[in-house]
Amino acid sequence: MLSISTTPDSLHCLMKNSIIVLIACLCVHGQPTQGPLNEYLNVRRSDFPDDFLFGASTSAAQIEGSTKSGGKGPSAWDQFIREFPDKIMDKSNMEVAADSYNRYKATQGGQIGISHVAQYFEPYSNTSLDEEASKRAIDFELGWFMEPLVRGDYPESMRRLVKDRLPVFTAEEKELVKGSFDFIAISYYSSRYAKDIPTTPNAAPVSYMVDSNVNVTGYTEKSNDNIPISQTLKDDIRIDFVQKHLYQTQTAIKNGVNVKGYFYYSLIDSFEWGEGYTVRYGLYHVDFKNLTRSPKESAKWYHDFIKGRAVAKAMSKDGGMGDDDVELAVEKDSAFRRAARWCGT
Repeated sequence: MLSISTTPDSLHCLMKNSIIVLIACLCVHGQPTQGPLNEYLNVRRSDFPDDFLFGASTSAAQIEGSTKSGGKGPSAWDQFIREFPDKIMDKSNMEVAADSYNRYKATQGGQIGISHVAQYFEPYSNTSLDEEASKRAIDFELGWFMEPLVRGDYPESMRRLVKDRLPVFTAEEKELVKGSFDFIAISYYSSRYAKDIPTTPNAAPVSYMVDSNVNVTGYTEKSNDNIPISQTLKDDIRIDFVQKHLYQTQTAIKNGVNVKGYFYYSLIDSFEWGEGYTVRYGLYHVDFKNLTRSPKESAKWYHDFIKGRAVAKAMSKDGGMGDDDVELAVEKDSAFRRAARWCGT
């Protein structure tokens, strides 16, 4: 495989980017960011600090396979799949996945951090209720974990709605958990609409799935394995998407956000939980019949970008989403910018 990562001397607040293949789950509406429409095409490695970390990430459970190797044993998902195989769209499992356990065995060291999944929630309308709902949705998804790590307590909106079912930290516990990380990684897959759900006065909380009183909506586009491999590897739309994210990231850095790295998810196609192998996120295509791995055009472009050799590449005119759709995920008060503020920037 192409080498696509560099190592900085230190990390404080790491932004990890996870992108749906074909920009599948981004919201449909959004406002373009400032600057010329195609300015993102001019983004270069030299726009970032010398110690900025570039790379690509994976999820061990989704790529390793070898459930019974090395003393690993089955995970909760292995058990879930065995008990409820029909819950997986293509009725697949993780026993082999991309076979990465047998291909790569390495010992790693370094700093201790945590990676959070965070989506951007766009208000369904311009009403104050939906605007508050979007903030509340982020509190329940990201703030639930970030605020204790940084401030030693849960978000106020969670305290108000979850009430007595939300644990209370002792003074000692607050001091133990506050600042207990070397870096924070934000994994954001997509954007969603957030619409307020009116609360019933004095109603008891039901579960963490509905406590936020927010209705979340979006849509997904599936991959098509009937497309010839030669066509699948030509993923200009992914390159276009990465360019826009890199442009917005370097803009955030210029505006004072302490972002120390950018990781594309995923390095290779993998098992995607309930969707099985029906969607593809990777820079590398995996043929799950024979486990052959093939670099997509995006892998080659990303490699050249990190080496300072990438040239501007506009998306081909054969369909795909427009500029507003893609830029929505990283504009305004997006999840990773909020996390950056939590990190003390």
